[in-house]
Amino acid sequence: MSFPIFSRRPHARAALVPLLLAVLAGSASPEPAAADDSLAAPGTVPAAGASITDEKWLTTRTLELTVSTSTFTSPTKVEVMFPTGYSDEQARRWPATYYLNGTNGDQTWFRTVYDGEAKTASYPSLIVAPAGHAGYWSDWYNNGNGGPPEYETFVIRQLIPLIDANFRTSSGRAHRGVLGESMGGYGTLMLAARHPDLFAAASSLSGAVDTNFAPGTAALTASPAFDLSPPDSIYGPRATEEVRWRGHNPTDLAANLRPVDLQLYTGNGVPDSREIGDVPALCAVESGIIEPETRNLHNALVGLGITHELKTYNWGCHTPSQIRQEITDSLPRFADLFARPDAAPASFDYSSIEPHFEVFGWSMQADPNRALEFLHLHDVSETGLRITGSGTTTVATPPLFQGFATVTVTVDGVATTVRPDQTGRISFTADLGPANRQQQYTASSDNDFHTAAITFTRE
Repeated sequence: MSFPIFSRRPHARAALVPLLLAVLAGSASPEPAAADDSLAAPGTVPAAGASITDEKWLTTRTLELTVSTSTFTSPTKVEVMFPTGYSDEQARRWPATYYLNGTNGDQTWFRTVYDGEAKTASYPSLIVAPAGHAGYWSDWYNNGNGGPPEYETFVIRQLIPLIDANFRTSSGRAHRGVLGESMGGYGTLMLAARHPDLFAAASSLSGAVDTNFAPGTAALTASPAFDLSPPDSIYGPRATEEVRWRGHNPTDLAANLRPVDLQLYTGNGVPDSREIGDVPALCAVESGIIEPETRNLHNALVGLGITHELKTYNWGCHTPSQIRQEITDSLPRFADLFARPDAAPASFDYSSIEPHFEVFGWSMQADPNRALEFLHLHDVSETGLRITGSGTTTVATPPLFQGFATVTVTVDGVATTVRPDQTGRISFTADLGPANRQQQYTASSDNDFHTAAITFTRE
């Protein structure tokens, strides 16, 4: 949906969507500037199958990277914008803020469309901007075949480690934030909800954050056409693959967002004088799609008691001027959070449709005979947790038990003695009843779930 690394000096090595393309008309990139060698890392370090194959200085602060990765069918571009002072403070490490563009945008939008360098002149963080095109920042279903494009895998498994390996970043979630507009707002909160252990802060800038809302469903269905792919390539047809849609929808995953500092921005569809000359002015999009979807997520967060910031402007037609204002309002809160980093939560809730996932050091493997469905974790802490799902689920803990010879794991009243491994982790299984064989949210789905209560006793 349209709503609106670093080595040394470069060397050889939906129908509404088209309207937003006009935003880019006349957006000229700055003339390339001489590179500042002091910004450079000493060499390029590959990460998780991604590597830098070329680099080009666009300005004195922004470096364009060409990244080779199996997640796309050709190399992809990433812009890294250095904070002012990066070259002068060689011993300092900096936070990283990831920017995700809206539909048919790319890695240049933060810098060119939204005046990114001017807006971050005093912002104490790198800005990392990958190219999202029309992919909804997701790994595509591709009619069940999977494979490229895999936007989520690229950002989460490859780009973040690549940036941390090659720049002077303060790695870890406490020093990492993400923001994006429109489709990028969806991607921002989708990735934060699916990976709350990687982001301390997230800001949706007029984001399309509830794909259960019919207009949002239609836009996501049609979006692959902009990449010359069939409709429903992203998650599959909702009628038969609803669980995949819900497993990526920020509003369905609202409980996962509790550990993340959240900002939600939306306009009201009333044009403002500062938007004069912006093309296009998508007033109906902002008032008829963005505001209702943002309100849906807000209500879900309120219902869960999750603190967050909601700002509804008394103007805004989904224009570049509106997004610029939302960026301006977002960044100070990010900067404040980076200045006082918090530890990971002592306990958390988390839901996922993935057969295998890891979060905050916990690893979950669903029953191989189980159909695709949600697995829900409740009150996860060093003393235990509850798990809701079906089938035999294998659990591996973080290194919570260093120095203990054994741990008693009690599952629904049945105790088992487990020995921690050398790192202090333990593994065990939880019986959640027979594995459901029909995919969740289909007409024939079993919907037979069991909740297991699990406690740990150190010995």
